[in-house]
Amino acid sequence: MTVAVSCNLSDGVVLAVDSAVTLPTDDDESIAKVYENAEKLFELGDRPIGVAVYGLGAIGDRSIGSYLREFAVQSTAVADPTTQLLEVVEAAREFFMDRYRREVVPRVERRQGQPWDQVPDDKKPSIGLVIGGFSPNAYLSEVWQVVLPRAEASGSSELICPQGTFGTNWFAMFGPIRRYVKGFDPDLVEAVIEYMEKRSTALTPDEEGEVRELLNEYQYSIPYGAMPMEEGVAHARFLVELVVNHHRYATGAPVVGGRVHVGRVTYRHGAFEILV
Repeated sequence: MTVAVSCNLSDGVVLAVDSAVTLPTDDDESIAKVYENAEKLFELGDRPIGVAVYGLGAIGDRSIGSYLREFAVQSTAVADPTTQLLEVVEAAREFFMDRYRREVVPRVERRQGQPWDQVPDDKKPSIGLVIGGFSPNAYLSEVWQVVLPRAEASGSSELICPQGTFGTNWFAMFGPIRRYVKGFDPDLVEAVIEYMEKRSTALTPDEEGEVRELLNEYQYSIPYGAMPMEEGVAHARFLVELVVNHHRYATGAPVVGGRVHVGRVTYRHGAFEILV
């Protein structure tokens, strides 16, 4: 399991991840082992594009990083410096969806004892790719997400942070970040509303909206548009470390842990740089 953070700023984009990898038991019902030092952050050739991964750490007997290297070497979308970031994202989606169909689908069908279209969604392992960087000649960065097998259809990659939109996005095990930034857990809001409705007349949709607006006033305000890149690197690292330390001390297996890896690329359009 993983936490991944993207931080899109006016000077570029920062990606950050933890380095824990969780191995399930043979029946996929519990955790057999948690290893640290997994690679989840990658540059994409010499392009100003970085990739953070979450979900499955491997497809068959090969790591996601191994497949990303193959994609970077073989893909004409990566090799051609004139291709837009969206074209690279869609090429990555198609590449990984093909490998997912070949390796993951048959394994899940055997384990579940039923054809893929009858397997419940929560039994279908997911692979998430967070892809951030610059298109050719662009002076503002953008962030995309590909989640498999949900993003099976052509054009189903998600634009998470368009050019000129600044802020952070969180992926996978981001609960502690959400509590920190928003000041509460949305599940708590639902529980409180449900409790109030049991004790009195049910809240109207307008009243529920008023409760949510009240709580939203306590969300931290962070000026991402004016944030320098070095501050963005520190901020992304801080958010991932927040989740790592939460799982270090809370009950349960430390499914998010290890060293924090951070990478960045700026408007100078050099290759995505993974920082020590």
